Amino acid sequence: MKVRAHAGAERRKQTILATARAMLNHEPLSMRRLAEAAGVSQATPYNLFGTKRQLFVELYAQQRMTLIRNLAASEHPHALSRMFHAIQLFGEELSAEPMFFRSLFAIIYASDPEDKAQQYTEPGAAFWLDLVKDIVAEGLLHQSVKPEAFATNFVYLLSGATIDWVNNRVTIEQWKAAVDYGLTLSALAVASDKVRPELEERLKRHDCMSG
Repeated sequence: MKVRAHAGAERRKQTILATARAMLNHEPLSMRRLAEAAGVSQATPYNLFGTKRQLFVELYAQQRMTLIRNLAASEHPHALSRMFHAIQLFGEELSAEPMFFRSLFAIIYASDPEDKAQQYTEPGAAFWLDLVKDIVAEGLLHQSVKPEAFATNFVYLLSGATIDWVNNRVTIEQWKAAVDYGLTLSALAVASDKVRPELEERLKRHDCMSG
């Protein structure tokens, strides 16, 4: 019986997440409207997710899994190239569902007064850290580089650019250029000879576009 109950709760959870994503592409999300649209009781979203913010965190986790699958389906000569491609894939997702992602990140990047430990946590940070670890493991950055520190600084850059996009201060093309340029500069400062010429060429292309 417990297995059936768990399976039923998981089905309701996935239905609510799918309904929430569909709603956010057209209108702001209220938990009452969400429950009605998903065909569940008013209490069910709270019982399954706890808070509205946690529901958004789960939506973000789904988005990350989609990004991981799309990235795994592509081929690249090395891990740094894969990270640059992840930026492009992420930008394509933002462009495809702007209303959903603006609503999502407006909540994700807001401080949660009830959870001090998560106020400054980027839920997708682990994804970028894994990519940086692969880059260091392949010897593309100096071995003295700490993946955690490099990834943290990249996430600051990514979060700042994304907040600007959420608030309509930059276009998605400007977002892509800013994040790509930031990663290029950061990597070039600590790059090994294996990838330095490629990064220098990438930097020249950015300079030509901005000039």
